[in-house]
Amino acid sequence: MSYDLAVWEGERPADDRAAGRAFTALYDRYVDTDEQHPPIERIAAYVAALLQR
Repeated sequence: MSYDLAVWEGERPADDRAAGRAFTALYDRYVDTDEQHPPIERIAAYVAALLQR
């Protein structure tokens, strides 16, 4: 079994509509591309903590 986990860092969107637009923009920028984007330090630490479990 596997699953994808989206981790948000930053201000919370004002409502569901704004969250949907932000998600789509981030997906297009970071997921739907061949470019590599290293995670910010806080997210990398969060993932490392998850992997230790």
